[in-house]
Amino acid sequence: MSQFDQQWQRLTALARQAPADQDTTVPTGFATRVVAQAASTPVDGPWPTLERLALRGFLAAAACSLAAVAFNYLGSTPELPEDAGLDETMSVLLDLS
Repeated sequence: MSQFDQQWQRLTALARQAPADQDTTVPTGFATRVVAQAASTPVDGPWPTLERLALRGFLAAAACSLAAVAFNYLGSTPELPEDAGLDETMSVLLDLS
């Protein structure tokens, strides 16, 4: 039996001997106090500034992306005649064979 197995067997035997009548209830208002304390602590450091700049950068990138998509779809594309360059292409293809 390996050392891990021996330690595991010893740990499980100790866990079986532990009393099961432990008080696991939380004091009244505990969650409220934790949330209030977390909300009241000020955030130090450069993170608020970086978050604000990251949000502005994201909005600028999104605006540029939308403008590029709109420019692509709304831009005018010149219509080529149906036979533009077709004769040249066909002659090149026929010369190759």
